[in-house]
Amino acid sequence: MRIRLLLPLVAMVLGGCGYPGEPYPPALRRPVPVSDLAVIQRGTKLYMRFTVPSTTTEGIVLKEAPELDIRVGPPPQGGWNQDVWAGSAIRVPADSIKVAKNVASVEFPVEPIIGKSVIVGVRVLGPKGVSLGWSNLESLAIVQPLPTPLGLTAKDGPDSVLLDWHATAPEFRVFRREVGVVDWTFAGSSPRASYADPDVVYGKEYEYFVQSVEKAGERYAESEVSEFLKFKPTDRFPPVAPSGLSVIIGTKSVELVWDRNGERDFASYRVYRDGKMIAEGIAAPSYSDAAVVNGRKYSYRVSALDTAGNESAKSVAVEALIP
Repeated sequence: MRIRLLLPLVAMVLGGCGYPGEPYPPALRRPVPVSDLAVIQRGTKLYMRFTVPSTTTEGIVLKEAPELDIRVGPPPQGGWNQDVWAGSAIRVPADSIKVAKNVASVEFPVEPIIGKSVIVGVRVLGPKGVSLGWSNLESLAIVQPLPTPLGLTAKDGPDSVLLDWHATAPEFRVFRREVGVVDWTFAGSSPRASYADPDVVYGKEYEYFVQSVEKAGERYAESEVSEFLKFKPTDRFPPVAPSGLSVIIGTKSVELVWDRNGERDFASYRVYRDGKMIAEGIAAPSYSDAAVVNGRKYSYRVSALDTAGNESAKSVAVEALIP
């Protein structure tokens, strides 16, 4: 009877934590591959950026920064072969790779590859050189480095900022931000070394920079950016003179109507009779002059004002004879 009671106890001991169980396979320690490689030609260099994996495929945190193998080379002749490409491609020197907060930034000179189409890839090497292969591969056509725009200037324009600079390139990109704002906005592009930026507000201060760009294959090559320029546009430009002024003569008044001004900073109208202003602050393109005398002839003209107080030239005069 005692022997029977001991058998379950023995089974429990053998099945407890002291029993070694099935052995776990050793961790392969293969770093997760890079998947967000981005490359662009800017001036005399290729600029690369990607996230450096911090874990293995098993989710184990890497104790040390992994080795990065970055290659730049032409596609192989006779069809794509990854091993042939990697074997003939230039390996980017390790001292060209800067890593901060798991983000790698790389600069590579384009001089040896100008005029060629190249493929760029990166792989992450674990202990003993193990790797799960190459990242997304980026293809670029390398062109002659584009000139950096110089001498960027700005001046006031009608509802715009007029920018000029010096450079010769197929196209230019203009970037703008309001002073105090972190992010830049793409303002527009121009085939000439000048640009009129209409998306501004008089009285606000802006910063600008310009880049030369050229279509290269499916991408664009860029120049280095120009110097930054601060500019605060001032409204020095009056509206156009109102047009279409006409009169309707009543028994005791003269009714004036004219075409509406289209300026976005339009504020109001002024009405002149016989050369003297008789009304201002008028929002609608019409006015009723009741201060008239029978038997008199009057001459009317109208002007427009903007929000800065600039007054337009006066309209063509119209006459009204009061019966």
